[in-house]
Amino acid sequence: MNCLLDTHTLLWYLQNSENLSDRATEILEDANNNLSVSIASLWEISIKLGLGKLRLQKSFSELEEVLQQLKIGVLPITFALYRVLPELTPPSSRSV
Repeated sequence: MNCLLDTHTLLWYLQNSENLSDRATEILEDANNNLSVSIASLWEISIKLGLGKLRLQKSFSELEEVLQQLKIGVLPITFALYRVLPELTPPSSRSV
C-alpha cells in the first residue's frame, strides 16, 4: 500500500507519540507499505521549528537521514499531484 503521511502523522511517528493509533503504527511499520511525505510537510516543520513552536528529538538537519533510515520517501509538489487531489477520499481519510 502507498501511504502519504501528513505532518502530524510524521511527527507522531518520529516521536513515538501516543497520539498515533495502534492501527496507524502497524501500517507505518509494515515493510510491505511504501511510505512518503510531501516536501510541504518538511517545510511546515522547518517553519514551526524556526518559530519555536515545535521541538524535535533530533535536529532538523538530521531529519533527512532519519527519513532514509525509515524508508520514508520525500515527494515534490507537482501539478500532477494537484490534478489528482479532487479524486482522493475526503481530507480526513487522506492520512494514516
